[in-house]
Amino acid sequence: MDMKKVLDDFDAAYNEAFDRGDAAGCAAFFTEDVLLMAPGEPMTRGRKAFEDAYRSRMEASTGGTHSNALVEYGVDGDLAYQVGTFAISGSDSPEQGKFVNVLKRQADGTWKVAVSIFNGDRP
Repeated sequence: MDMKKVLDDFDAAYNEAFDRGDAAGCAAFFTEDVLLMAPGEPMTRGRKAFEDAYRSRMEASTGGTHSNALVEYGVDGDLAYQVGTFAISGSDSPEQGKFVNVLKRQADGTWKVAVSIFNGDRP
């Protein structure tokens, strides 16, 4: 298994869903019980809460392009981590920041994010 390719493919598909404004499409990359720690928001658990949080982020960045850059990653059995940076450019509310994702291998062999934390850089 080439985890870098898994993460690159994951990020490309996630960014496409974000750019379409598809919160449910983004949420599909996360476990049903995902723990989300978004900046300025209470910690939430569950895919539905994730969708709600991302729907409001997408509305604030209409027309923007989301991108991720992988900084580092690691794998140990059925768990992996991903550290990266993100940016939303070309929107009314441009953003840039960093994130850490903890991924779990699913029964079907795919990887989904179980824990996600991100925050923005100061302008």
